[in-house]
Amino acid sequence: MMHYLITGLIIAVFAVFLYWVMKRRKKPASKAPYLDALHLLLDGRREEAFEKLKRTVRDDTDNIMAYIKLGDIFREKGYPIRATKIHRNLLLRTTLTEKQTEDTLHHLILDYRASGMTDKAVEMAERLAQRDKKGIEVRKLLLELYEDKEDWDKAFFIRQGINKWIKKSDQHILALYKVNAGLELTQNGVEHQGRIRFREAIKLDRQCVPGYLCLGDSYMRDKRYEDALKVWKDFALKMPDQAHVILDRLNDVLYNLGRYGELETICEEIIKTKPSHPGAYFKLMELYEKQGKMGEALELGRQAYEANPDKPAARRALVRFLIQTGKKDKALETALAILGRDAETSFDFRCVHCGHESKDMFWRCPRCRQWIPAVEEKP
Repeated sequence: MMHYLITGLIIAVFAVFLYWVMKRRKKPASKAPYLDALHLLLDGRREEAFEKLKRTVRDDTDNIMAYIKLGDIFREKGYPIRATKIHRNLLLRTTLTEKQTEDTLHHLILDYRASGMTDKAVEMAERLAQRDKKGIEVRKLLLELYEDKEDWDKAFFIRQGINKWIKKSDQHILALYKVNAGLELTQNGVEHQGRIRFREAIKLDRQCVPGYLCLGDSYMRDKRYEDALKVWKDFALKMPDQAHVILDRLNDVLYNLGRYGELETICEEIIKTKPSHPGAYFKLMELYEKQGKMGEALELGRQAYEANPDKPAARRALVRFLIQTGKKDKALETALAILGRDAETSFDFRCVHCGHESKDMFWRCPRCRQWIPAVEEKP
């Protein structure tokens, strides 16, 4: 009898203990605030999402993605150091999965980049790329970081690898990497090595305008005028659409060689190949005027206007033609139209992606950072 009483008492005590433990057990954290935060982020309501995420991590310290997104908002709000602290502290946890660790590292790299700590960001991105051998996104990020650092050789290697994986060809960008690497070398006085890069750029992309420009410029600095002439003349005749960017250089190199009349022949060849090209007309007009051939210059101006009626320079040539032929009223009307057009258009080159305008030629937009296969000259 006593045995049954003791057994019953033990069972009763165990039951009370079990009830007490179950009652004190922490209830699972609600996912509602986190889900609300995600919806708010999708709707662009960042501040409200920020408050929801702070509540989420307070109630559920195991919600890793909530911490990551909270850090991201701090970074976007201009507090990358606070974002860095949140993401770095996550990496101290020993319970993170491999995916959670890689996600946290990725966002920490973004924090370092936003803080201006590019070297630290590159170091971490390289480590992450080693962990994630097939990760395209981390390699795209690493590519951007190499571009930020202007490490063109490494950027070339990474982009080449990405292109193979995604079966994409952007030879024009690879060529521009070579151009930038070559410019860095020539700026440090290593002209020969720089020219090797420029030739590699042209080999990658036969339409690489900066490659031809920089290769000829390097020859000019070494006083190798015949080599510069060959590069620029071949470029002008093979790519008459872009010849306007090279004509002044051709004029300089021919002057150094004492071959003053050859530019006239080159311009005539360009016009013959590409009758609608305005640059060759205007350069040839300039040459005719210097030689005193005003009749030929005016006739060429008329032809330039007929071929390019929307070009301001062609309209200016037309004004001079009208004045010389006695049509002064028409000349005044055309001149006033040109003044209005020139007031609206003060740039020479425009980014085809974001519309950024500049007087100087560029092949990577300083505003949107896009690589541009060709710049757009003003109309």
